[in-house]
Amino acid sequence: MDRVTHGWSGSIKQFLESPSSLIEASLEAHNFGLFNHGTSQSQIEAWIEEIELLRRSFRDLAIVNPESIKWSVIFEYELPLEGGRRPDAIILAPNQLVVLEFKQDPGLQRSQIDQVNAYARDLSEYHSRTHGLKVVPILVPTKLTDIEIIKDDVQILSPDRIPIFFSKIENGNPMNLEDWLEGDYAPLPTLIAAAKMIFNHQDLPSIKRAKSAGVQDAVDTLRLVANKSRIEGKRSLAFVSGVPGAGKTLVGLQFVYAESGIESQAIFLSGNAPLVEVLRDALQNKTFVRDLHAFIKSYGTTSKIPIQNIIVFDEAQRAWDSNHMMNKKGIPLSEPELLVNIAEKIPNWSTLVGLIGHGQEINTGEEAGVPGWYLALRDKPGIEDWHIYMPPRYCKDFPNLTVHEIPEFDLTITLRSKQAEFLHEWVHELLDGRLNKAAEIADKIRYQNFPIFVTRDLDLAKNYLLGMYSGQKEKRFGLLASSKDNFLPQVGINNGFQETKLTKYSR
Repeated sequence: MDRVTHGWSGSIKQFLESPSSLIEASLEAHNFGLFNHGTSQSQIEAWIEEIELLRRSFRDLAIVNPESIKWSVIFEYELPLEGGRRPDAIILAPNQLVVLEFKQDPGLQRSQIDQVNAYARDLSEYHSRTHGLKVVPILVPTKLTDIEIIKDDVQILSPDRIPIFFSKIENGNPMNLEDWLEGDYAPLPTLIAAAKMIFNHQDLPSIKRAKSAGVQDAVDTLRLVANKSRIEGKRSLAFVSGVPGAGKTLVGLQFVYAESGIESQAIFLSGNAPLVEVLRDALQNKTFVRDLHAFIKSYGTTSKIPIQNIIVFDEAQRAWDSNHMMNKKGIPLSEPELLVNIAEKIPNWSTLVGLIGHGQEINTGEEAGVPGWYLALRDKPGIEDWHIYMPPRYCKDFPNLTVHEIPEFDLTITLRSKQAEFLHEWVHELLDGRLNKAAEIADKIRYQNFPIFVTRDLDLAKNYLLGMYSGQKEKRFGLLASSKDNFLPQVGINNGFQETKLTKYSR
């Protein structure tokens, strides 16, 4: 029998007729099933207050609109794959879904507004039976009266204003409760969660946004490239590019996993040491994911030959040029040259796959970008044994070489929430110093209710996060601290070399 994914549900009529004690018992049982421990007294008191407030509201509403008793209410709906996130109540009304979040605090907090807004956003984007419905987020400060305002698309209503709000909803046929509960809720998991699912032989959630982004098409095409190299005994270089959040790393991990053990070995390399550490810890495996620079040192500067035929490396546009390699390692060759040399040492055949982020060269020594790979191949003896595959946008960077244009290797749709689709553009314009352009994009971001705040009060930022993710044990958030910042130690953040070196990113 499937586990119930909510605390209680029923029509408004059933809600008004059911004893409060039965609803409370159902909520407690669901909470125990979710967290395997009893419910705190404060949570029980909050439920009692919410139930009574909604009872009064729907009794008043039923007098002015008898049809409203056909609507449905869902308490504590558990958002799957979301680490226990649960809106307090969801109302299925005609042509719309209303998300209610009750707060007992005497004052309004920014984090509370963003929390209910996030619930509404995620239900709208990821719940299959909510597509096409108007989704209204409502924050209810239970200790206040005579409040009816709108803040960033969130209705803020004191309890006495709830019946008035619902009375304005036009009559019609509300969504069927059972149909809605049976709908799929399928957010794309985080990279770490997705990696664990892949390596535990689990299917990733399938959402419309992910399908349209072409992630699986890119993986399938890479497998065709590798198979062609395997059959023909050739070398191949393929690039997969994409905007931030388009799923490039996910493509690389899926490809490595799919190809491992199929008459070959495959490895995923990244120069991002924290990412390597986190992925290794999450997968409990050090074979599939390795540090890029350590791999190059092991096989690019010695006669050793790797056992892998397939080498996937993340952020290929950030590979070090020859000057940087000389300064850092005393080696007069670029990382692209060294990786190409490694691939040519591998017996029989090999496939290199570079994952490219658009405009993400961020450190000194990364200025060569994609053209650095052209220089690594241009004068190579035996270049005729190489097959090169890339998105059309990069073909111009490889003049006089035979290049296969692969549109499937250009991921142009971000898998992040559509509220964040302009975020990478804003960062790009800001870092390039085009502040007027960045300001224009910031207006778009604000319009889409993607919360970005600036504060010089660290405690204020911490309190916001703690409030936003209260009770969500699986949520991860943190601080990016520059080692060049001289102010951080004054607020208790030690960003020196030793402190940074000792940081455990996987914990």
